[in-house]
Amino acid sequence: MSSKLTFEEIGQRLRKARESSGFTQSDVEEMTGINRVTISNIERGQKKIDSLLLKKFARLYGYSLMYFLEEPEEFEEVSIAFRTEGLDDNEKENINWTKKILFNFNDLKEIKKDGE
Repeated sequence: MSSKLTFEEIGQRLRKARESSGFTQSDVEEMTGINRVTISNIERGQKKIDSLLLKKFARLYGYSLMYFLEEPEEFEEVSIAFRTEGLDDNEKENINWTKKILFNFNDLKEIKKDGE
């Protein structure tokens, strides 16, 4: 049985994903056009987030949507740990692009598996 996460728990995961991707809230504001204060409020669980915005963040950070929605014991996130300190923006972008490819590949495998 699946239990729902609170907005605070989702926000904590968003913050963790953002930080592990090497982005500041200001970086995310610049890339998405979403105000930094709004990002902060979402990450602290003080502002609700809709599914479209959550999907936008998931893609930006290179995480699957399910990472933000399911309990840890129900879904184990395969994370690519990179130290992004000292990397330039192009290198960070390449890392996130690679993560996105891996998650998309995994999603395609699941779709194929479901279709068999």
